[in-house]
Amino acid sequence: MRIKSLPVTGLLLFAGTVCLAGAHTWDVNEAFSNADGSIWFIELREANGTSAERNVGGLLLTSTTNMVSICILSDGAPCSVSGDTANRLILFGNPGYAELAAAQGAPAPDQVVAISPFFNVAGDTLRYNPTGNYDTWTFGAVPVDGVSSMNRIAPAVAPNTPANYLGATGSVDASSPPPSVVPDGTGPGTPMTVAKLDSSGSSLSLSWDVDTCALNTNHQIIFGDRSDLPGSPGGTYLANGAVCGIGGASPYNWSPTPSATDGSGLIWWLIVVNNGSGTEGSWGRWEAPPALPQERQGPGLNGSSGQCGVTDKDLANTCGS
Repeated sequence: MRIKSLPVTGLLLFAGTVCLAGAHTWDVNEAFSNADGSIWFIELREANGTSAERNVGGLLLTSTTNMVSICILSDGAPCSVSGDTANRLILFGNPGYAELAAAQGAPAPDQVVAISPFFNVAGDTLRYNPTGNYDTWTFGAVPVDGVSSMNRIAPAVAPNTPANYLGATGSVDASSPPPSVVPDGTGPGTPMTVAKLDSSGSSLSLSWDVDTCALNTNHQIIFGDRSDLPGSPGGTYLANGAVCGIGGASPYNWSPTPSATDGSGLIWWLIVVNNGSGTEGSWGRWEAPPALPQERQGPGLNGSSGQCGVTDKDLANTCGS
């Protein structure tokens, strides 16, 4: 921890050569991560009540293995912050945190860092501007229950409390994150495509967007016969099978593909995200002019499939829609 104040005589001598104001009174304040580091945030706190500590742009935030150059866009000032900095907070998070925060109404990160994981949850050292020796925080094992975080100020372990530079506060629950949406091409991202791997179509290569959203590491294929399709718009899809746990990579070679059991010769399928805790994401929407598009419904709770251990559907995460 730095010394926050100096004797008056020392301050006058020191100020003649080095500017004390600018960026040096920020501390690493809070660190949060889930077990695999796919959802994390780090918080900096202006710890001295100083109003002009704005020149953070270009300084480094590091762990023992990773680093990021700070570039906060605040009120149009590139790689800097504006306004009174006293006791303010700067929030860094990865895409997984940013997506989870949007789904749960938590503070958006001031800077999204595309490194996952950033620090070692078994214990690490985080440094702010290590070349200037501005701040160093070494800590032990970080809680990975998806709710608690490691704090610089006691209590060391407590429910997470991310806050950003604009003053937004809140918390996240990463213990069972709401699954994202598999893009269908009507919103961000690209739609699924399919290609035959043989002339009969008994083996297919399915490709879909795995880049737009971060909380999409576990996909499943849900399928049914023609007779399982809804009898009218807005009706229920009666899925009669699934391919579980196909992961987060694309493409997936589906072989052999199922045969229709109703004699129709037609199989329908869709790809959805399963959060691994019994909850799947959106099935996509069907158009219902002049009303708003409606979520497609399966036979289970809240329109879920009942396949692959799924017992519910959660639409809170709209990433990909």
